[in-house]
Order: sequence, then C-alpha cells, then structure tokens
Amino acid sequence: MAQHDLSEDLYANVLNWQAYDGFTDQERVALEYTTKFASDHLAIDQQLMNRMVEHFGDETVFEITLCIGAWLALGRTMQVMGAEMSCKLVL
Repeated sequence: MAQHDLSEDLYANVLNWQAYDGFTDQERVALEYTTKFASDHLAIDQQLMNRMVEHFGDETVFEITLCIGAWLALGRTMQVMGAEMSCKLVL
C-alpha cells in the first residue's frame, strides 16, 4: 500500500470521509458521490456533478460512475445469490 501512497488510517476512515482530514478535496468529492450513488442516488444534484467534473473532468466522471455502478451491481448480485468470497488482498 505504501508504494501507492495509501495507509491503513486512510482505509479506516472511508466511512468517516466528511470529518477525516486525511482525504484530499478530490477524494472527498469522490467519496460523497460514491456514497450518494450507493445509498440515495436521487440526492445527486447538479452542484455535486459540477464539483465532480471540476476535480476529474467529464470522461473520468463517466468512468468513475461506471465503476461504482458495476461494483455495486456485483456486490448486490453476490449477496442475493448467497455467494460469499473471502481472500487475502495483497496490495
């Protein structure tokens, strides 16, 4: 993880993204977008989209949206089908 400038502390605070000061503004807006996409997609307004585009650009916002949607769909499918996976993640 260190080679990618990631820390355990960063991961430990993903759910605390609003208060944790270790995230950049870019990471914070991506976490806000991801949280709303997963839990209340109708709350995504033009102001949030404008901030996303400001930080990432149109193409990357599209790619981020596709990734969020794909992983969300896969996770929900695995849960509905009762398929659990566990493996050690090595970064």
